[in-house]
Amino acid sequence: MKIFRLIQVFLALRKSGIFYYFIDSFNPLLKPFSKPENIPLKFREALEGLGPMFIKLGQLLSTRTDIFDYEVSKELNKLTDNCAPVDFSYISDLINKELGARAERVLKNIEVTPLASASLAQVHRLNVDEEELVIKVQRPDLYQQIKNDLAAIKDGVKILRLFYKGYPRVNLMNLALDYENVLLNELDFRIEVANAKKTYENFKNSDLLYVPKIFDEYTTKKILVMEYIDGIPVTDVSQMTQQGLDLKKLSENGVQIFLKQVFDDNFFHADMHPGNIFASKENPASPSYYAVDYAICGSLTESNQILLAQMISCLTERDFYSLAQLFIFAEWVDEKTKTEELESVLRANCESLLDSPLSEILFGELLLSLFEAMRKFDLYLDNDLMLLIKTLIHIEGMGRQIYPDLDFWHVATPFLSNWIKEKYSVKGLVSYLVSKKHILTYMILKKIEDSKQQFSDWEGEYK
Repeated sequence: MKIFRLIQVFLALRKSGIFYYFIDSFNPLLKPFSKPENIPLKFREALEGLGPMFIKLGQLLSTRTDIFDYEVSKELNKLTDNCAPVDFSYISDLINKELGARAERVLKNIEVTPLASASLAQVHRLNVDEEELVIKVQRPDLYQQIKNDLAAIKDGVKILRLFYKGYPRVNLMNLALDYENVLLNELDFRIEVANAKKTYENFKNSDLLYVPKIFDEYTTKKILVMEYIDGIPVTDVSQMTQQGLDLKKLSENGVQIFLKQVFDDNFFHADMHPGNIFASKENPASPSYYAVDYAICGSLTESNQILLAQMISCLTERDFYSLAQLFIFAEWVDEKTKTEELESVLRANCESLLDSPLSEILFGELLLSLFEAMRKFDLYLDNDLMLLIKTLIHIEGMGRQIYPDLDFWHVATPFLSNWIKEKYSVKGLVSYLVSKKHILTYMILKKIEDSKQQFSDWEGEYK
């Protein structure tokens, strides 16, 4: 069965012409004789035709600008996982199986017509004890489907490496295994619950974001019940306008949420596409957001945090030499790369973009342009960083859709300036060491105490 699925996947990808991007020589096994027109579009359509797992995989690959060029990445960003609804008899059977005696309370007042039907789950509205809730139910036979598809992909990667030796720093098998882990985690709703609760804790004292309450007594590996939120889809600008929401403030608050998650909390919602984000109708003068679906979350190493902050600083100052040094030091490009050569390429690709007013520059688009320029230097970025970039592109895109004149830089620059100042001041360093219970804390504090004692001794001698 696996071999037939592998052949089906291979033929669909070959027909799309995607291998023209990787294989330069004549190779009728991997490439159709006639090069198809608009390969990025045909590649996206091929993934959609292969089913839910490949749609999810395509969404994850949309940020792999170290593998695909800008046009392919842009096309993959259009992938949506809206699917035909599952018959309600399956929904009720699974609820009964998962919840046992508790199922009656859930099924007593549940709407048969789903609110949404995606590639991995279907959502229904219900009422329990006069509380408005929603229930998320996993679609049938997903685990085995995904395992079969991932097995075919891993076999395909082994075969592809026989014909294609490019991207030596990108281990395609490790990449497939990483995505396998991400996709299988999405099938365990208990992980999503843990991520939602952590985000709730991070924002419980903030007016920027509200995380719907989870009802643990009705939640299992395949079922999740949460509070129903009456928000406005962020794509519905006309309704937000009718409700009197300050669209400029709303778009800027979205950037503030992103910055807080990435730099203050180091834990970010990594699937913030428009279907998961809603605007609150409360407090129109300073509107906030609701966010759902916390299956995919990410975090950065501290070195990547400061690297990202410094990268933004270098771009605003047009310091391409320091930017090149930064990328080489971080090993985003081959360590043998010459700073001056990389500086020249970065300047050629980015300076014309930076000539526009900062308020008109999409930071996500600028990053993609940067990465496109660096591909020739054997670009490689880790998965968490790619998830972050995907999140940034979604946040900035939604913000511009809500308020076309959103100035990402105006919001981000003072935030990052304060963050660097606080985190990497002497006070910030000591606070960090104390929080980590680091041995250096003892050494630093002991040195301060010794210095104070020595100063007191000197003071006594001169009295």
